[in-house]
Amino acid sequence: MVLQLLTCFLLLAPMATPLLSQSFSPTVLVRDAGGIGDVTARDFNGDGDIDLMIASWWPGAALYYDRATFDSLIRYEVYVSGGSARNLTSGDFDNDGDWDVAIAAWDDEFCALLRNTGSSNPQSLFAIDTVFAQGGGPYAAKAADLNGDGETDLITSELRNATNQVRIFEQLNGSLEEIWLSSLAHDPLGLATADFNGDGTLEVLIAAGQDGGVYVMRHTSIGGYSLSQEIPGFTLTALAAADIDGDGETDIFACDFGADRIRRWEATGTGWAMSLLPGSVTNPRDIELADFDGDGLMDVACTAQGEQNSGGGVFWWRQSAAGTFTIQQITNESNFYGLAVSDYDLDGDLDLLAANVSSQQVVLFRNLMGTPSRIIGIVSSERGGAPIEGVIVTALETGTTGITDAAGRYELGVIEGVFSLRFHHPCWQTRTIVGIETNSEDTTFADAAMQRPVIELPVSSLNVFVQNEIVSTYELWIENSGDAPLHVESEPMSIAPLFPWIDVQPRSLAIQPGESGLFTVTFSPDTLNDGVYDFLGELTLLTNSCPDTVVRIAIHAIVLDSPDRDSRLPLTTRMESAFPNPFNATVTLPVEIGAADHYSIRTFDIMGRQVATLHNGYLSPGRMTFQWSAGEYASGTYFVVLESPRGRWETSIRLIK
Repeated sequence: MVLQLLTCFLLLAPMATPLLSQSFSPTVLVRDAGGIGDVTARDFNGDGDIDLMIASWWPGAALYYDRATFDSLIRYEVYVSGGSARNLTSGDFDNDGDWDVAIAAWDDEFCALLRNTGSSNPQSLFAIDTVFAQGGGPYAAKAADLNGDGETDLITSELRNATNQVRIFEQLNGSLEEIWLSSLAHDPLGLATADFNGDGTLEVLIAAGQDGGVYVMRHTSIGGYSLSQEIPGFTLTALAAADIDGDGETDIFACDFGADRIRRWEATGTGWAMSLLPGSVTNPRDIELADFDGDGLMDVACTAQGEQNSGGGVFWWRQSAAGTFTIQQITNESNFYGLAVSDYDLDGDLDLLAANVSSQQVVLFRNLMGTPSRIIGIVSSERGGAPIEGVIVTALETGTTGITDAAGRYELGVIEGVFSLRFHHPCWQTRTIVGIETNSEDTTFADAAMQRPVIELPVSSLNVFVQNEIVSTYELWIENSGDAPLHVESEPMSIAPLFPWIDVQPRSLAIQPGESGLFTVTFSPDTLNDGVYDFLGELTLLTNSCPDTVVRIAIHAIVLDSPDRDSRLPLTTRMESAFPNPFNATVTLPVEIGAADHYSIRTFDIMGRQVATLHNGYLSPGRMTFQWSAGEYASGTYFVVLESPRGRWETSIRLIK
């Protein structure tokens, strides 16, 4: 209702005074990207959302912005030039079904095709091909199917010193081939296309500076193009053409940089009839035609450079009836240049994206007119009622998304209709609510309660006393404090010894919200037969609780009646002092093993030659001794080396006979 009242007020306002529009809402999408001169918005990677490609004047570059999660934009450099990259256009120039980009690099005198490779890696999504090099300062580029064969062709303009020309490249077998070049007496600053005679082929319109006005390139009977100065006497920077009033004749709209106006020419039987759109626009730069308010009539939008940081901005003219326009100023910030039209937020209406050279920004002006209704709501925990932040809310019919704030609140702008909303969060069960009806007269409220399991453990480690050769059990209770079923799987693991002293039953549990489940941990120690005394292990719990998807519980079981309570499993591996040392004939070598592994124990003489192998094989954690009988060896100093993949330890011994 507010939007309808606003529109009525604007229609009654004086036509020469642009009003700040409340029909578009600004959001800065790109910052700090150099002097951004142009922007195009397409789904370049085919993932269903709209990405950006921008042309930067300094440093001269084409920058690709991949739209990622939470509507973030990730920047990738596609092309870096030696000077300003002026204008760009997008189209399927190689006929492979995806969007490519052509960019006019003015200072480099180079026109590049950024060919979409279809790669899943955004860094290699575009490959650089040359359209032409050593041009006379490529300035503008326009994609269009000129000959009606279903394939996208390319038009470019060049201006530098005395070189003012327009080239036409026809797509043949998936590549661009130059088929025509026309020279003109004025700077070709802007390009557009239109089918003037309804024959299914397009004429090329040229916006010319220096009072050049409008040039038109028409198809000839022999397959070429004829160039004529159709409307002289105006300094134009950009133009667009369409049958905007539905009378069957093409209308031309152009940015008159010299007069600070938007001009319209209507075709007549004898030429062109000119009129001015209401309002003054200081140094207009780019122009687009589209139906922004969804009333079936095409509207007009333009950017303006301004002068001395005033008088510029972004403007649009609403066509309320055939040929009747009302001006609204969306923003009064100066130095806007390139302009693109796209349903960036996927809500069913057309938004504006404008490039600002001085602020180095791309600004999205989100269309509010096609979204007169909105859905708002609170997302909270079903069990406790606490708000949930970071939930992605999506209207499935349009793809419009929103994210809940710290209070669990979200807002979606949608058109009138019936919607299904999906609520997704990595730690909560995804939920979908269907049949949410919206209308243009009111706000629709749709709260959602989400569920998730939450694991609660009484301990973070198990330290128990058990009796030797007697089965002992420990009850491990697990609580689900969440509001969705909790699933837990158990994986016991022995660290030292590697014998099956431990078991857990059951191996999996399903615990309902607010209830508890029981794992029974069973110990079966056998210190006499296994030759070890204590047990070290770990119990791993795999759950659907977030963020505690994997929980590890350390286990230490002390055997109370083991044969030697003073013997503990060593924590490290080392060689203790040999005895006796010096020795005559036989020496005892104590060893502590901290971790089970493959070990070798060898003896070397003072020259480094191996003289004996005392052990070569698997050892479990514990304390043990080895003996070396050296009766056949000469007196002297020897070295005993303990070695495994984990390390090397050694001690010296002396044999005296």
